[in-house]
Amino acid sequence: MFRRVWRGTNETVLALSESEALAYRVAEGDADPADPFVVDPDLTMWQCGGEFLDVAGQLLGLPAAPGQSAFDRNSGG
Repeated sequence: MFRRVWRGTNETVLALSESEALAYRVAEGDADPADPFVVDPDLTMWQCGGEFLDVAGQLLGLPAAPGQSAFDRNSGG
């Protein structure tokens, strides 16, 4: 499993095996890090199932969530 909090979202990839994984994005406040295997489908902004590398790549390739800047305001640039 890996999880990142990025620009107001919680992004999680759960790998059961190389060929079976689930990735999802929810608003940061809607995530329960204590139980990442349970996610309310009504709160999911995006989700995908399939091979680990495919779903992880798709998740990491998503644009910033609506309402979030594609640029980090804290980058100083």
